[in-house]
Amino acid sequence: MKRIVIFFLLLSSLGFSQIPNFEKFDRYLDVLFQNNKFMGNLALAKDGTIVHKSSVGYQYINYNDKKIASSDSKYKIGSITKTFTAAMIFQLIEEGKLSLKTPLSKFYPKIKNAKQITVNHLLTHSSGLFNITNAAQFGTWKSKPATREVMVSRIKTFEPNFLPGEKEEYSNTNYLLLGYIIEKLDSQPYSKAVQKRIITKLNLKNTYYGGAVNIHDNECQSYHFRNNIWEQSGETHMSLPGGAGGLVSTSSDLVMFIEALFNGKLVSENSIKQMTTTSEGGMGKGIHHSNFQGIDIYGHDGGIDGFQSMLLYAPSLKMGIALTSNGMSYGKMGIIQTAFKASMGMDIKMPVFEGIDISAEQVKKYVGVYESTEVPYDLVFEANGKILKGAPEGSNLKDLVPTKEDEFALDALAIKLNFNLKENTLLFKQGDNPAIKFIKKQ
Repeated sequence: MKRIVIFFLLLSSLGFSQIPNFEKFDRYLDVLFQNNKFMGNLALAKDGTIVHKSSVGYQYINYNDKKIASSDSKYKIGSITKTFTAAMIFQLIEEGKLSLKTPLSKFYPKIKNAKQITVNHLLTHSSGLFNITNAAQFGTWKSKPATREVMVSRIKTFEPNFLPGEKEEYSNTNYLLLGYIIEKLDSQPYSKAVQKRIITKLNLKNTYYGGAVNIHDNECQSYHFRNNIWEQSGETHMSLPGGAGGLVSTSSDLVMFIEALFNGKLVSENSIKQMTTTSEGGMGKGIHHSNFQGIDIYGHDGGIDGFQSMLLYAPSLKMGIALTSNGMSYGKMGIIQTAFKASMGMDIKMPVFEGIDISAEQVKKYVGVYESTEVPYDLVFEANGKILKGAPEGSNLKDLVPTKEDEFALDALAIKLNFNLKENTLLFKQGDNPAIKFIKKQ
């Protein structure tokens, strides 16, 4: 259940004027799967019609028992649930049961700053409420059932991070509470509210509120790639994520949902305008935004346990794309970008995965802090034996894989790092983005 800053490069006015190259895209996904980088599905829609579906990997892996995934395999979608929740909140606003100015105190007066926190603050992650999934205790909580009352009592114990409206900071707490507000106003569980308000309306046959994974109902187990094998991930008890991340779906259902949302089948044009009106950081109301080459892109991503997902829509192209995964050690955005290229008949470069072994003494040569005039952060690198770890300042350091002399990769984010030890510089490249030059601080 994480926020992503959506960015795109190679979208152009070509649209679907070129012959799509989906056959090569499917080979691209197979290369990722064969190198243990990705298992999952992708669907791409144009003008409300699905024009391509891809599937690689397994629905589940239980010792010698495996089931190959198909386009009907179902995945937990994590924080894409927030877009469903936001749409239902705007339905309630249109029904006169709520407004963006409605204070949280109307429903939960004992939560700190509840009188000052509005529905708008919750939708835009500007409430200041502590992110409950960042709690030190969450690792203990996540596998055990919890009622709405228990979750609210936990939320009450944390001090706010800032005053309402002071800034934006992604917090699952906001959408948990929005889901609970929906339950109160509809007098039914979130699962039934979303079924009535969205799923049934759109005839989404493979979308519903999740429970324990049922592999006999086309549901996927999720995995992390560790120790050179796909290891099954633990399961979050689905009484916890609620309106912040509790839904199960398929890529095909998701592209139909986003198309319906943007074409007035769920909320009014005015509501869509409000949902997609974003801050400088791209934060909307249940939707994030970016603009590249004059093309507006909207969507959300998600993650829960070993599941990863992403859902995007380009209104000017009438194009939607959804990615669902139950095993990933590669960059979601790199896959999405490649799918868009394929849809436009653009050339696709097949990924090459290679690695070399370097000594602990060699690793030390790359340690340091690097700065750039092009971005407002430094890159920090530390040695851990034969492993180089790196990340932007303030982030958790990630293990980097040496791929050739003076080059390291972080495949999960499609990042390549090329060091020039003589000049004390490095080139940072992510996906198809232009390289950024960093200089080592002395």
